[in-house]
Order: sequence, then structure tokens, then C-alpha cells
Amino acid sequence: MIENTMRKSIVFLWLAATVLLPGCAAKSTGDLSSKYGNPGEVMNTAGEYERLGDINLRGGDISTAFINYSRALQLEPERLSVAYKTGRLFLLKGMTEEARIEFEKIIRNDPKDARAHEAMGRAYLLDGDNEQAVKHFTTVLGINELLWETHSLLGIAYDRQKEFSLAVDHYKRAISLKPDAGAVYSNLGVSYYLNEQYDRAKDAFVTAIEKGEHGSRVYNNLAVTLAKLGNYRAAYDALKKAGSNATAHNNIGYLYLLDGKNEEAVLAFEKAIELSPAFYAKAHENLNAAKDALQE
Repeated sequence: MIENTMRKSIVFLWLAATVLLPGCAAKSTGDLSSKYGNPGEVMNTAGEYERLGDINLRGGDISTAFINYSRALQLEPERLSVAYKTGRLFLLKGMTEEARIEFEKIIRNDPKDARAHEAMGRAYLLDGDNEQAVKHFTTVLGINELLWETHSLLGIAYDRQKEFSLAVDHYKRAISLKPDAGAVYSNLGVSYYLNEQYDRAKDAFVTAIEKGEHGSRVYNNLAVTLAKLGNYRAAYDALKKAGSNATAHNNIGYLYLLDGKNEEAVLAFEKAIELSPAFYAKAHENLNAAKDALQE
């Protein structure tokens, strides 16, 4: 069968637009809730532990940063700057429930803390609770409407609620604030596609690529959109940029098959098999489907 990105036809790119901790390399992937281990250095205050955690984080040592932030909170449980950083680390690890506990501490102390509300919205977005995500992102923009990432994230939440016009409005606002954000153009293309505005989707994906978005997803999304517009040649060219020639032939064959172009699908699947014998099983399954459709 076709690759996962193509099986879903169109995919969201919101994680690509989501920067949890800039400059933070994931050197360690251990359990953040594991035992602390030896400190390596005697520290006296919560502030010193926080500063050491910041140094660890800049060096990409996430687990040690978490350890030092945890020590800071043990000494000073209401140190909200550390609660925020700890929550972001939990969020980075996908531990959304733990992250929300930390962000809630901050919001209780200051209901207008925009950073905490945005982080809370990210956590709910990761959990698929789009209604709560919208609530928190909207709160952020009520405090500061000039945050381009928040507009983009709110657009994603609205897309998931099938509120495409609202999503487009926020993507456009994000672009007005950050014109070089290729990932936002890509998300805008997804929104147009989902609303069956294929010409606009194509233009958005092309612009995303021009702005430096070159991952396989944006090329796959562009290819699916071009196929919807009947431009299979250009769709194939986009698929080649997303993967190997054999994969491109298999995927364009699948798009032909979806559109009832069964003869073209057979030729594409045969070419995929010819180019890559190792690709035989995947393409052969699609080839049989196309041949069966021809006989119906």
C-alpha cells in the first residue's frame, strides 16, 4: 500500500511550526521522572539550580536540565520560571498531563500569563482537545495579538474543527507577522485543500517550498493537490522530490487509482516494480488492485 503520508492524502505540518525549546538538542531521551542521581556539584539555592539547568539545556542535555529544575522546585515550589521550563520539558517528551500541571500553577498565579496559556494550548493540541486549545490560544492573542506562532497554532486547531475560514484568517495573520515562515504557508495549503480550494492550496504549497520548506510532506501534499487539479505530470515531479523514483511511480499510480485512471495506474505500478525489485511487494499489491479495477 502507499506510504503513510500518501495514504492519508494530506497531512498537517503543525509540529514543524512548533518550536518548543529553541536551541535544545535532544541528547538524552531518558525518562524525565527517573531518579535524580548524583548532582555532580553542590548547589545552595533554587536560583543556582535553575541557572545550571539552563546551561544543561543550552548544551542539549535535557535529562540533566530536568534534574536541576526539579531540585530548584524542591527548594522553592512556587518558582514559576522553573515551573514553566519544567512544563516545556514535559511537553517536549509528550508528557502532556504533567506539563499541564506545571502551566496551571503559573496561570493560577497570573491568569494573563501569555506564555503559560500558549504552552497549555500546545499541550491540549497534542492531546487532540481542540476546543481547549482554541480557548487558550485565543486568550494568548487577547493579551498580545502579535504572536505569529500562536496565530498559526490556532489555525491548526480551527482546521481540526473544520472551521476552515477561521483557520485561514489566522494563518494569514501569522504570515503577515512572519512572512518567511514556510511551515505556515504549508499549513495554509492544508486548510485550502481540506476546503477543496485546490488552486489556492497549490499556490500555498509552492510558496512554502520557496520559503524553504523542503520536507517530504510538503512535496507529497503538493502532489496530491496537483493530482486533484488534473496535473499528474507535475504531481509526479513533486513526488520525485519527496522520495525515490520507484516510490514516486508507486504513489502517482495510487493517485491515478483513486481517480479511476486504472490504465495509467497499472503502467505506474509496473514502472515502480521495474525500477526497484525490492519495492515489488508494495507496488505489486497496488498493481493487482489496478488490474482488478480494469476488469470491473
